[in-house]
Amino acid sequence: MDEKEGRGGKAARAAAHIAAALATTGAKGAALAAAQEAAPFLIKLIAGLLVLLLLIPMLVFTALPNIFFGYNSSTTPEIVDFTASAHGLEAIYQNIDRKNQSIIDRLVESILPNFMTEDVPDYDDYEVEKSLGNVNHYWLIAIGSVRYKQDLNVMDEPTIEKLLSDKLTYTASITDRVLHISVRDLTPDAYMDKLGFTQEEKDWAALLYSMLADGQNINPDGTGSYTTDYGDIVFSSADTPVVYYNQTDARWGNKLYGRTGTIGWEGCGPTALAMVVASMTDNKVTPYDVALWSAQNGYRCEGNGSYHSLIPNGGQHYGLTVDKIGKDSKKLVEALESGKLVIAIMAPGHFTTTGHFIVLRGITEEGNVLVADPASVKRSNQEWPLRTVVNEAASRAGAGGPFWVFSR
Repeated sequence: MDEKEGRGGKAARAAAHIAAALATTGAKGAALAAAQEAAPFLIKLIAGLLVLLLLIPMLVFTALPNIFFGYNSSTTPEIVDFTASAHGLEAIYQNIDRKNQSIIDRLVESILPNFMTEDVPDYDDYEVEKSLGNVNHYWLIAIGSVRYKQDLNVMDEPTIEKLLSDKLTYTASITDRVLHISVRDLTPDAYMDKLGFTQEEKDWAALLYSMLADGQNINPDGTGSYTTDYGDIVFSSADTPVVYYNQTDARWGNKLYGRTGTIGWEGCGPTALAMVVASMTDNKVTPYDVALWSAQNGYRCEGNGSYHSLIPNGGQHYGLTVDKIGKDSKKLVEALESGKLVIAIMAPGHFTTTGHFIVLRGITEEGNVLVADPASVKRSNQEWPLRTVVNEAASRAGAGGPFWVFSR
């Protein structure tokens, strides 16, 4: 048996071991089995399996047992019950958006009595401002899975609602007898700190999240570092000239972004934002400047690039107006036709194999989109069909994405 075949056999045995542990001892046993089988060539396989085992249990219990053990899991009472619970949990997670508002309403109701004197309000009216998007669905699932050890006997609708409420924080003050309440969600790191996560639990949640969400990684060149200085490039073929930055530029590509990773490796978010700010304001920030601000203010997602909320919140920090338009292609075209710049988070396709922020800098008379890609001058000099850009934009973006429109 050659080395390739040997590895394949070991991988199959490891997968069977993990699946068997899951079937007999549950997710905790499966995790222990994965640890026992861990080897460098199996890390990705095991991580992928654990995502299935811990986050999509209905697939495990309807597919893996049949594959490895040849029995019909649907006739096994324990597995039938577990699968039913998993389906119920999936339905709860899919309705998270509907629950957010009711949870915020309950939070506001709990705040109002704090601003009363002898049951008389100290205010004549109140207003609520919401700033959400730091903890998207994928972070919520990852953090919830670690918090409750993926125990489906515990993870029900009330526990998911508690996940949603615990991620919120607020400030409240009265001005001219108007009570101003600002509700926002914590960053994932701050949320996990609030929950008392150990570093090991944080790392486990980050691993689960990275398997669900799109990474933002660009490999170094053959020397193991970034050595090209791209000089001063300005794209002036559209209404708004764009200062071009490449995240792998030798001037900043090898500098740390946060605690781990470099701007060249995971800094497409700060680089895209730096391009927009430098092009639309007198502030000629560089990707390094924005990366420092991002890390200091909680927008760095260690090991996975940047939180999507970096884009709208960072734009506002630098004095720009940012409109969150989701995946509305009509609003996207209107914005580009009016000379506005747009940052997009792209899913795997022509621009990335993982996830990647790019700048949309204009649209041609033929309806093709002009881009400024932080990882590629070549792609930045091409015209892209609108359909390609819209179809490949990340459908599961958080913070109002995948398209954010910038204006002065």
